[in-house]
Amino acid sequence: MTKKILILGGYGTCGRRIAEILMQEPGAECVIGGRDAARGQALSATLGIPFVTVDIQRQASLNAALDGVFAVVNTCGPFRAHDYVVAERCARRGVHYVDMADETSYILGIQGLSGRAVEGQVSLVSGAGSGLAFSSILAAAIAPGFDTIADIEIATLSGNRNPRGLASMQALLAAQARRARIFEGGAWQEVPGYTRGRTVALPEPFGRRRLYVADAPEIEILGRRYGAGVTYRTGLELAVLNRAHAWLGSLSRLGVIADPARYAKGLYAVQKGLRRFGKAAFGLRVVLRGQRGGGPFMRSAALVVCEDGLSTLCSPAVALVRKWMAGGGEPGAFPCSGVLTLADMTREWATQQVVLQLS
Repeated sequence: MTKKILILGGYGTCGRRIAEILMQEPGAECVIGGRDAARGQALSATLGIPFVTVDIQRQASLNAALDGVFAVVNTCGPFRAHDYVVAERCARRGVHYVDMADETSYILGIQGLSGRAVEGQVSLVSGAGSGLAFSSILAAAIAPGFDTIADIEIATLSGNRNPRGLASMQALLAAQARRARIFEGGAWQEVPGYTRGRTVALPEPFGRRRLYVADAPEIEILGRRYGAGVTYRTGLELAVLNRAHAWLGSLSRLGVIADPARYAKGLYAVQKGLRRFGKAAFGLRVVLRGQRGGGPFMRSAALVVCEDGLSTLCSPAVALVRKWMAGGGEPGAFPCSGVLTLADMTREWATQQVVLQLS
């Protein structure tokens, strides 16, 4: 018996890739949904899967789209804090839900729907589009053996040739307006986002790259889980784009520009023009520092995919859908941390050029 999987925003960058992967899953009946009928119908004809017009802000439209649906993958960013209309409706209708959000307050806020999710006997998961799923899995893989963990450093970079949508650019610029908590010198500090640049060693093919501190859900989630300070750094592969983002952030802090996100369309156009440069890779490194046997102890884990980083970035959402279809997953509402195991992701990575390094 097939299970219907509705991919909202399925004609976007991530939505299309998720649809392309899940349509190969035996027992999955994929449907793409969104407001743009022209784009939706064009992709429907290309992929050979149905399209349904749906406006998620109109209850009747959303209810109609959810008829007979087993799980929803929501790629309709940007995700705004406190706007959980799709997740809430899924809980009421007994439909599993996962989104591609990467904004911290939104991802953490999903937990407010846990009671309704338990009543509906479904899982609601937010943040499958962020590095949270990967960093959580890598941290869990190397945490055994520590007596205490004091410090966690996370660094992530997505190659310039990975397709990005306008929503991703808007989210990155919006993050510059948020302050980031970092753990330095044994104490917490709060600093402007996209500052404190540092050269970080990432796995090949990236190597040493200049990355900047940023707000991320890992800071709170992994900090609480391990009782540790967490510092998160990210950036853009091409130096010219990396510096442009840092420069916009500086102008914003000086009051020269009020809202960096206003420049998202312009930077998005520039990035598309430079798409042929760089790599289609994705890399992430997690370092844990603490104590074992009364002395200092450190372990690190790295994940790198040399080509088609987009498929890897979409793999947590795909893995969750597969897990639900197999009868797994706990009822409740969760950030995308602790809901997938290394074994779950290893099955996804088996068809991709993913290298996992534990040391």
